[in-house]
Amino acid sequence: MKYNKIKILADQIAEIFKTLEENNYKGSNRFTLEAARKIGNLLNREFLGQMNNLENRSKMKDLSDAISKRVSKGFSRRTLYYSLKFYQSYRNKKLDYRLSWSHYRILASISDKDVRRKLEKQSIQENWTRLVLERKARESGYYGTLKQYSRKRPTGEILHYKVVTGKLNPKSKWLDFGFHFYEKLNGKNDYQEGDILKVVSDKGGWNYHKSKLPHASLYHYLGNIERVIDGDTVLACLELGCGRILRERIRLLGVNAAELGTMDGEAAFQALKKKLKVGSSILIKTHSQDKYGRYLGDILYLKEKKPNYNKLKSEGSYLNEELAGNGY
Repeated sequence: MKYNKIKILADQIAEIFKTLEENNYKGSNRFTLEAARKIGNLLNREFLGQMNNLENRSKMKDLSDAISKRVSKGFSRRTLYYSLKFYQSYRNKKLDYRLSWSHYRILASISDKDVRRKLEKQSIQENWTRLVLERKARESGYYGTLKQYSRKRPTGEILHYKVVTGKLNPKSKWLDFGFHFYEKLNGKNDYQEGDILKVVSDKGGWNYHKSKLPHASLYHYLGNIERVIDGDTVLACLELGCGRILRERIRLLGVNAAELGTMDGEAAFQALKKKLKVGSSILIKTHSQDKYGRYLGDILYLKEKKPNYNKLKSEGSYLNEELAGNGY
């Protein structure tokens, strides 16, 4: 796509977003849905409905970058893809404005048109929330945004930590709790660097016992949700043992929700808040930090507020897998 064509198309789509923002105060789904359909129409004509080849994906990136310079809020590249899919499914069909953009985005991703029509009708008649519609779409077997989540659910042990040597004094030994938090191991002991210790509550205090737990089973924590930050990040209160509680931001590994301030980002944020209530119990396996300093993690969760390790491990819902399966 030549620069001139990018500029023209970006201007057209930016104008649609501007009109949508001016009409948002009226509070009707109609404006959002018709705006998405107009955008999808423009994209369908330009890309001939095909987004699978590398050339068109590259063109879409250039177009997205150009629109971002023109639209200050309410836009993400995901919106373009969803709008194209929405137009292809509903180009000549009457829309029911009782359903939101979030509902229609899910419906447009159902590949079987008969199943799509059936679920659309049920959504209206039974006043389904977005979450109910997502579940029904997944159960249908035709949900086109489904993707395989290749990671395994957390299966490690809590309250197990590795012995490390001090950076300033190599003779000193420290217990690595994760999150760049350490405790010095005082007194006489035969602990060696790399040993795994289990933290055990004992007569009102805490003791350490050597363990043969493999390193891959470390960095698992029990805790509770303090709040949802956005569509793929939470603030959690985690139990480290020894009476310590840590508040930490956790970015869900393998989940990439659109930014807040965009239609898709707000939808992802609201959906995650409904799924993860304040106080929900969680079991987290943490990984490295992202470029913003957030720890990446896999989360199992239950609605009950008192964390129970065995129950979370066996019955907890795997949040990363659920959100990845919903197209995030």
